[in-house]
Amino acid sequence: MRYRSKTELLQDIAVQYDALRNLLQSIPASRYTEAGVWGDGWSVGDLVAHLAEWHGMLLRWFREGQQGETPEMPAPGYKWNETPRLNRDIWAKHRGRPFAAVDAEFTSSYDDIIRLLEDLSEAELLETGQFRWTGRNSLVTYVGPNTASHYRFAQKVLKRWLKSS
Repeated sequence: MRYRSKTELLQDIAVQYDALRNLLQSIPASRYTEAGVWGDGWSVGDLVAHLAEWHGMLLRWFREGQQGETPEMPAPGYKWNETPRLNRDIWAKHRGRPFAAVDAEFTSSYDDIIRLLEDLSEAELLETGQFRWTGRNSLVTYVGPNTASHYRFAQKVLKRWLKSS
């Protein structure tokens, strides 16, 4: 999605986050560990851990960029064309963790992202050339896919799983 303003970005993120939270709350907790939600037997908890991990990567990219470093993106040891392998490794890393723990990380990292975005100007979010580490891209090029777009994706996955089960 192409955002025209900081307000529009923050609103889309909040709307999609709230919709995802509401969908998660509609799923009985007894199903949070059930395999088959997505990928190679992912559970609801695995999907939420995946979202939290990508939040953490976004925050790391920004922090490292602000320190004058060039962040390894998407993650150390991975290239962008290796995101399927990265996502499988994220799944393996978090697989079987208690839902409460991954959900707390998801909520906390979401709050951290929102605080960060609120502190940035509209130009810093939407215009290119604001941060050396983003190169030719604007910051929103990285924010959108790791927040609102990712939440839309998760909702789609969960709804498909719920419908099929």
